[in-house]
Amino acid sequence: MTPALAGEIGRVLAATPGEAGFRVPRVSFYLGRWLRSTDWYPDLQLRLYDRRRARWEGRHVHESVRADGTVGRLRGELQHYPYRDIAHHVQTIDRYTTLAARQSAERGRHASVADLLVRPPLAFARNYLLRLGIRDGQAGLVVSLLNSYYVFLKFAKLWELQRRSR
Repeated sequence: MTPALAGEIGRVLAATPGEAGFRVPRVSFYLGRWLRSTDWYPDLQLRLYDRRRARWEGRHVHESVRADGTVGRLRGELQHYPYRDIAHHVQTIDRYTTLAARQSAERGRHASVADLLVRPPLAFARNYLLRLGIRDGQAGLVVSLLNSYYVFLKFAKLWELQRRSR
């Protein structure tokens, strides 16, 4: 946590907030730099919350906190170090896409040829162009490409699960 975030949390708690929780912008350090683009930023996370009014919701991938009541937003950043290197990132993608495909299958979703062909390039365009990954240089390019790979692999694994269940 940055000193700015720590100070902001102290001020919020001293004021006895009425909110059930607060979302915090998370900034990730990747390939030697802080990324402030792609879907990785501001990556708002509900991390300050009243345990009586919020709870963790279990999903296979990316569990999250659900609050009962209003949720505010803090400005200070939570610093995140998600991967040691590209190899660690790719290993995590493999593990998470397996879980995401299984979660989608359990919800009755199906993968089509369009999902395999169209969604990955759209994910790349969203991250690299619309979410300005291009501003983060090679790191933004790598994140955008690996995100599109994640999308492809998730749907390919879902397709494989469908095939096996027939």
